[in-house]
Amino acid sequence: MADARRKALLVEDEVLVAMVAEEHLGSIGFDAICAETAEEALRALAADPDLRLAVIDIGLPDMRGDDLAVQIRAAAPDIMIVMATGYDGAPLRARFAGDARLTVLSKPYSESDLRKAVASLEPEVLA
Repeated sequence: MADARRKALLVEDEVLVAMVAEEHLGSIGFDAICAETAEEALRALAADPDLRLAVIDIGLPDMRGDDLAVQIRAAAPDIMIVMATGYDGAPLRARFAGDARLTVLSKPYSESDLRKAVASLEPEVLA
C-alpha cells in the first residue's frame, strides 16, 4: 500500500483557483476532495478519516478560513494544514505560531510553492 495516493481536502470557492490548486495537489501526490465552503469542508472531513492535508483559502463565503482551520484542527489533530491567502500572512502566522502542522502560503502559488509548504510540515510525506 506504499504506492497509495494520499488524500487532501481543498477548500477554495474560486473555481479557477480551485482547478489549478487541484492540479498542483495531484502533481505532488494527493487526490483532492474539493469544497467551496467551510460547511462542505467540515462534512467532507467527517466523512473521510484518511485525509492527510487540508489546503484552505482564507476568504470563504460562509466562514473565515482561519476559523475553519481551528475547527479542522479540533476534529483532526494530526492533519497538515496549509492556509492560502492573498493578504499579508503575518497575522495568520502569529495566530498559529504554536501549531507545527500548519503553515501559511501566499497566493498566487505555484506547484513548487505548495510542495515546499507541505514538505515544511512533514518532510517525509513527499519523499
